[in-house]
Order: sequence, then C-alpha cells, then structure tokens
Amino acid sequence: MGAILQVFYSAFSAALLSLAIPNEIFYLGFPLASLIALIPFYYALKNCRNYKLAFLCGFTQTCVTHILSSFWLANFMDFAAFTLGASAFGTGVIGGIFGVILFLPYNSSKKQNRLLDSSLEQNFSGTRDFKVLYFAALYTLYEWVKSTGYLGYPWGTVSSALYRWSVLTQIASITGTYGLTFLVALFNAILGERILVPSATRQTNPRLEDFLARPAASLRMYFRPSEKVFILLFSLAIVYGTWQILKPRVPQKYLTTIMVQQNSDPWHEKSDHDSILRSQRLTLEKLQELQLAGKQADLVVWSEGCLHKAYPYSFNHYRIYPGEKPLTDFIKEIDLPLLAGGRFIKNPQKGEVNNAALMFDSKSNMRGYYGKNHLVPFAEALPGREFPAVRKFLKEKLRISAGWTPGDQYVFFDVPGKWNQNRLLPPAKYIDLSNSYSTQLSQEEKAPTVRISTPICFDDAFPDVMGKLFKYGSELFVNITDDSWSLKKSSEIQHFVIASFASIEYRTTMLRSSNSGYSCVISPTGKVLADSPLFEEYALSYDIPVYQRETTVYARLGNWLPLIILFLFTIYCVTEYFSFEESDYIPSERKIKKHKKTNSKHKK
Repeated sequence: MGAILQVFYSAFSAALLSLAIPNEIFYLGFPLASLIALIPFYYALKNCRNYKLAFLCGFTQTCVTHILSSFWLANFMDFAAFTLGASAFGTGVIGGIFGVILFLPYNSSKKQNRLLDSSLEQNFSGTRDFKVLYFAALYTLYEWVKSTGYLGYPWGTVSSALYRWSVLTQIASITGTYGLTFLVALFNAILGERILVPSATRQTNPRLEDFLARPAASLRMYFRPSEKVFILLFSLAIVYGTWQILKPRVPQKYLTTIMVQQNSDPWHEKSDHDSILRSQRLTLEKLQELQLAGKQADLVVWSEGCLHKAYPYSFNHYRIYPGEKPLTDFIKEIDLPLLAGGRFIKNPQKGEVNNAALMFDSKSNMRGYYGKNHLVPFAEALPGREFPAVRKFLKEKLRISAGWTPGDQYVFFDVPGKWNQNRLLPPAKYIDLSNSYSTQLSQEEKAPTVRISTPICFDDAFPDVMGKLFKYGSELFVNITDDSWSLKKSSEIQHFVIASFASIEYRTTMLRSSNSGYSCVISPTGKVLADSPLFEEYALSYDIPVYQRETTVYARLGNWLPLIILFLFTIYCVTEYFSFEESDYIPSERKIKKHKKTNSKHKK
C-alpha cells in the first residue's frame, strides 16, 4: 500500500507540473502551480523504501508529465503512437534513473541511522539543508540530460512554466533556463521540508518579543542555511531581472518584415498549389497596407515546408507553377527578398535531402539555403536512412518516406534594412579610401544590412545550434516552423515559450513565422512585440528592431550550471564510495541481530 501511495504522489506531482506548463486551459502556463508541483514528488522520494520504488517514482513523475504536457505528439503523422509512446517511455527511463540518484542521500542516512544509532546531522551530507540543495541540483541536472543531444527533448520542463514571470526569466542570459529550474526546485524542496517535517524537528521559531528585540538574530535563527541561499539567489534574480527589463535599449537598425501565416498543413496537402496562392495573396494585401502607410518592406518570410518541390531541380517548375501566378514571377513583382521553407537535394545518389530555408533575392534568384541542423529523432532523423536498403524497407514495408539529412553548416544572409535615425552612433568613424571623395558615402548615408540566421523549427530549442548562430554573427534570428500538424494551441505556445528563451539567452530579437502560429516578434527580453492569431490566415508586418550585439554570460559559457552540478555530483559519489569503503567494518543489521543471539546463548 505504501508503494502505491508513493507512485500516486509522483503522478500527482506530474499533473501539477503539467498544469503549470502552457496547456489547453492556461495557454501561457500557470506558474504558481510550479511552486508546489514538485512537493509530492519530493515527499514520495523521501519516503521510498528501496531503489526499485525510487526508480518507479521517478519513472512515473517524468513519464506522466511528458504524456500530459505533450499529448499532441499523438497527431504526428505516420509516427503518432510511436512518437508519443516511445518518447514517453524514454523520458520515463531517464526520470527513473534520476529517481534512484535523488534517493541516494535518503537511503544512506536511513541505513546509517539504524546501524550506528547516531544522527548524520553532524555531517553536512546528511543534513536537511544538503538534501534540499541536492534535490534542486539533481532535478536541474535531469532536465539538462533530457534536453541535450540527439535524443534531446526540452519540452515539459519547469522553466517553460515561468514565461509569465518575465522579471525572473531574465536570468536565462546568465544561467540559461536551468537557473530557473534550480530556483523553482529549491523552493519546492524547502517548502516540502517546512510542510512535511514534524514541528518538533524544525528549527525553533523565535518568540515575538525576541524578534522585536533582535530581529536580525531572530531571522538568522528561523531560516535554515538552504533557505538563506534561496532568499539570496531569488533576490539577486529579481534585482537583475528588473534591471534588464528597465534597461533602455536603442535599436541600431530596423528590418521591416512581412511574416505570412497561410494556415495550411503541408503534411496533408497533395501539392503546394493552394498554399502558394494563399501566401501570395496575404503578402500582397500586407504590401498594400504598408504602401498606404508610406512604408517599404525589406523582407518577406514564408513558413517551414511551404514549397514542396525540391531545389535545385525545381527552378523550371516554379517558373510556370502555380499557373495563376508562377512563384518566380511573383517574387519579381514584389521586388523583395523572399525567405521560404522548402527542400534542398544535397546528394541525389545517397538520398540526402535537407529540410531547408531557401533565400531568393528580389530578381527570384535563389541565393542560398540553410539546412536544418537538429532534426527530430525517429521522425525527421531515421537511423540507417543513408543506406539504400533501409530506405527501401522503410518505404515498402512501413510506408515511411520521410526522413531528412541534417545540415552541415551555418548559413547567414545579409538583408538590406534601414538605419534607426535616433540610434547611438559608435565612438569611432572609418573612412574608405577605395572610392573617390566625390562618390564616397558616409556610414550614415549607406543602407545598412542585417545579418540574419534562419533556425528551422526544432533548431530554436537547442543551444548547440542557437549559440553557434549567435557566435558566428547573427543579428536577428528568423525562425520558420510548422506546428500545424499538432492541431493544439498548447503545442504552438509551448514551442514559442521555449524559443523565446533563446532571445533572452543571447539578447537577440527573434522573428517567428509559422504555418498556423504562433507567428510573432520577440524582443531581447522575451516580450512579444507583435503577433498573429492561432490557426488563422494572417500576414503580420513589423519594423523588427535590431540591436547592438551583446555577448551574454550564457553566450560565452553555455550550460555552465548543469556542468558544475555534474562535477559536484561526481565528487559527492566518489566521497560517498570511499566513505562506504572505510566503514566496511560496520556489520549489517542482520549480522548485529545474529551476533546478539549468539552472545545470549554463550551467557546462558
């Protein structure tokens, strides 16, 4: 019965966390629920009897969280049940392993307390403060492990529940999202100790007269060291976040961009005929609006997968297709660069095809492409697909023809934009002697270019992609994506929330153009500057602000926080191992009882 109860607590924790994460009830999440979501899980682990039960609790909490928050994965085309089921099982296994790891200090303290009849409170590794910090650190490490690498899936995390608390989320530019996870997990563990530990074992509460006489000393006595650590970190986070929110940021340049949301699902369309015509219509309508307002657009962006025929072998196709208005003629008509999601055949002999962002100049020439680097495992990236026999098997036996080749380089496009006339000029001036004095233009007179990068869909959730795009010079992230297949608003918003952290982490504006939403413009503080409604045809235009590049702590050091936690955890494991070796002489509980019985017989 006790085991069932602990598993129930773990499932209840998952339900609370799923309520905190953006969902179908609270589209932007319910962050207050995150402050208590991990308490039942903490209680369950603390009261586990053995490692098997700890594994089961960890498996339940993480697997159920995944299913409840990412249930829309069941709509994933040919892979529906496999994508949701396999990913939930994999997440649960990772969570189960961490359940065992999280149980370590509780298990060792119980054993030694029984055998030695002494308290580990004299040793810091056995104190409640250590266990609270240990839980927060290891839960943070769990979210990093599940979000990293080829199988990484950074959905269903504690940090994604905190988007509404913009002041707190600003620390992502220092710690990434894992600083948020650590703070919330620490608060849950502290609150869990306050609620669950019997009052007799709590630190003595100061009397009112003592508090009035010596408030500082009374507060020091009331708060445990771990609670003081939380108060300090939380206070610093609030101060830093407030400064970042209020900090004046003056754009250096603007890129007036039209983002087209044609509200179509390319997976269920036999051709791109209707979606191209719809995108053309929406683009022209928005261009007319800008013309009436006396503005000139600089760039048009169509979402991921809107062009079905693969380049470079489809140039002639789109010269006559669609018949009502061929794509190449349309680009020449609007006389603007067009960024569109499509396909690019890298190597036809090996079947290597990129999920690509294709850039066309104003004369309809394709100037280059970027191939999606981080593919969705077991959906876009199929193991063994590079072999002809495997491709044949997948197509004939499983009827799976999908599968992409990951991009092998980072590509940037310099798009002409506009200066901000009120910008702060740099303190230096450079004079180009390659031109004659009469024809030379000053820096203020030259039209600026904005260096954009084009992360595709899943790319925007991974620092190994976004970090390199920033380091190599991106001034603006232009993310194209297709989440229309999910059919759920929570899916669209969850992806947006995860993408928005990249804007904060690198203090770089992000433009998102999605098939059905959530298309928007995100500021370097994560604020939405302009957006489109979900699952509607819509064209959004905005003067995208481009700021002076700012190298944040996170951009420089990456995920330093979970790496430090991993290092400290390794030291803890080594220390515990040698401590156990040194105490091998301590007999087991069974041997102690047997020894007592033997002694009593000898006495008789």
